Parts: sequence; structure tokens; C-alpha cells
Amino acid sequence: MSAVSPPERASQTIRSARIGRQPPRFAVTVIAFVLVLTVAWVFFLRSSSSVTAPATQAIQGDYTLRVTAAGAEAGLSDEDGTFSLVAGGNAGGSADLPEAAGAPSLRPSRSGYDADGRTETTATGAGPAATFSRRVGAWPPVWRVATRSPLDYQGLAAVVRTAVEERDDAIGIKPLRDGDRAVWRAAITLDGAAVDLVVDQRSGVVTWYRDSLSTFTATVDWDSPPPDGATYGVEAPAGAGMRTIRDGRHAYHASPEAAGRAAGYDPLVSELAPDGYELSAVATTPADLRPVSWIDDGVRRLPTDPEGTAVLQMYTRGLSRFTAEQVGPATLRVLTAGADWQEEAGAGKLSYQEVTLQYGAFAGATASTWYQESGPSLVVAGERRAVFVTGALTREELISFAEGLKPPAPGEAR
Repeated sequence: MSAVSPPERASQTIRSARIGRQPPRFAVTVIAFVLVLTVAWVFFLRSSSSVTAPATQAIQGDYTLRVTAAGAEAGLSDEDGTFSLVAGGNAGGSADLPEAAGAPSLRPSRSGYDADGRTETTATGAGPAATFSRRVGAWPPVWRVATRSPLDYQGLAAVVRTAVEERDDAIGIKPLRDGDRAVWRAAITLDGAAVDLVVDQRSGVVTWYRDSLSTFTATVDWDSPPPDGATYGVEAPAGAGMRTIRDGRHAYHASPEAAGRAAGYDPLVSELAPDGYELSAVATTPADLRPVSWIDDGVRRLPTDPEGTAVLQMYTRGLSRFTAEQVGPATLRVLTAGADWQEEAGAGKLSYQEVTLQYGAFAGATASTWYQESGPSLVVAGERRAVFVTGALTREELISFAEGLKPPAPGEAR
């Protein structure tokens, strides 16, 4: 065996020390794998915790409404009824209401909605004394019946789904079983008033609701939904009068582009509506108190009535819907206070949050989100547009939708 000189021995010692200070290849691999998993969790796996969005196509069943003393003072009364609703917007319902001191009931007894004609027909009372009315063109053009149904509470069901997804302790939620169905029992305080409800997890349908005025209970026939495309009508007997009311506030258009021509500005359209949602209706209406009314139902402060025209868009998927409203430059010019109206959105709003949008027409703008009766809601404003979205979307879906809003093509902006 050959001898090793002192310089060579020193060189080997230095190399060994350097090798000893370097992580072994196995450790490097483990560290890299952990980093990959971390990135994957943040960007991909984290989405697995989201609550499956319901895509219910049709429901029917019976309901009861039982009123409290406060509800009776407010003009409500006990009733028993039926409901039937299908994707596409058609709906029908009936109500059996007690008569007061033998007098004919003045409340709706049968009601049906035809989404294709945007027509709600309702019979009030029963027998020869029954009266009939037809309302045409009201917004939004889906499931408009004068009787009750679980879709009256769809917005609150979306609030519960969002709170479950975000583990938001602003709402008390407990998972329970109702027979063979998994449900959420939730307690919500909206504008200082407490409400309780039960949401069926699979369908997203509210089966029970209680506030200070009444308790609504729906018994859904889960095994026998109405057939696809079911239609509903209320026939008036020969000789009966029919009062027709036409909504002159909303003008429907074939596309956002057509609505823009009527409004005088190019409306934004999102490329990131959640899977399955389709743009089902577009309309224009006078701007009125928008956009302040989006965040303040009482409209406490407004320098003057905004001018211009609002563009309304409705997206549907099965029995779920959400709406997007926007106003253009003419309306925003009237609001001389600039963004002050949006800053007031946080006052008293349930689960109020702000987020900076990263993409789309409002990239860099701050969007406000919160919960309200119509559902999780978002408002964002720029120099030329302000947009409000509310309905069956979770907060994460709202933000994604807002980041998908496209600006007009170059040279087309007005």
C-alpha cells in the first residue's frame, strides 16, 4: 500500500469536510418533494376542500308556513301548499289559506310561471269570486310564482355553502342527518335579525327556515322530481277577468352587445363563470339609485339620482342562479364622491372582506365581498364601470368571476 503525503492527506480531509457539510442526495430529494407538495396544496389540492356546488335540475313537494304573533300582526297567515320547479325557469305552486271570518281569501291560491314568455299567472281566492292576474316581463325571468317555494331562500343556502367552504365562524353551522339526507343547520344574523335554516347538502335546497315572523318547512319528494321541461299554467274560466301588468322598467336583449348599444356603453362579460353556468338573460333598466343601492338597501346618502342605464345579466345552472349588474360612465360621473359609496360597503355587512383583483378589467382594484339575503355578494368599481354580483356563488367563485370580466376590445370603449 502506497504512502499518502501530508499535502494529499490534507486535501482529502478538506474534500471530506465539504462533502460532510452538503445534504445527502436523499435529503435533497425529500426537501424537493416537500416543496412540490406544498406548492401543489396551495394551488391545487386546496381546492379539494371546496363544497360541491349543487346542480339540482328539478324539485317538487309540499310546504307549510306557520306564523308567529308578530307575523300575524305583519299580515301573514298560516298556509299549506305545494311547489314544483324545473331548470329553465318554469315553476308552479298552490296554497291553501284559511279564510278570514268566512270572507274569500285575498291571497294567491294558484300560480304558474312560463319562462319562455316571462309570464306569471296567478289566481287569487277560489270559486266564482276568484280573480286572475298576469304579470309579464319582470326581472329576473325565472321561477316567479306568487306562492312559496324553497328557492325563496336560495341566496341564504349559498351563504351557508360559502361559510362551510371557508370555515367562516361568522355563521354557526352544524352538520346533521335528516333521515337518510345529510344537512347543515345554520344560524345567521342579518341586519341585526336572527334566522335559522336547514340546507340539504346534496341538492343545496333549503328545507326549513325560521325568523321572527314565521317558520317555513319544505317536504321534498326527492324520488319523484317533475319531468324536464315541465310547464305550468293557471287557466281562467270563461268569462273571468284577467288583469295584465306589463313591466315597463326592463327591456330584454338578445346579447350583451345588444344591451350595450341600448345602454350607450360596452358591458363587461366574464370568461370565468363557474362550470355549467350559462348566460340565460340580458336586460337593461334605468340606473335609478345604483350603484349605491347595491350596498345600502336604505340608500342613506346619495347626492342625486344617478343617470344612465344599468345592464343586467343572469346566469343559471339547474335551479341555481346569480345575477351581475353594471353601470357605465354616465352613472359614475354623477357620483361626485368617487369611491366613497363603495367604502361604505363594510358598515354592518356580515363577513365583510376586501380583495385586490389580479386579472381582467378591474386588475388592481379592490373588490368588496359580504353575505346578504340574496347570497354572497361582490362589488367593484373602476373609472368607467361598476359591477355588482350576487346569488348562488361562493365568495371564491365571485372573485374568480370578477377577475374574468373582460374590457371592451381596443377602439370600442365608450
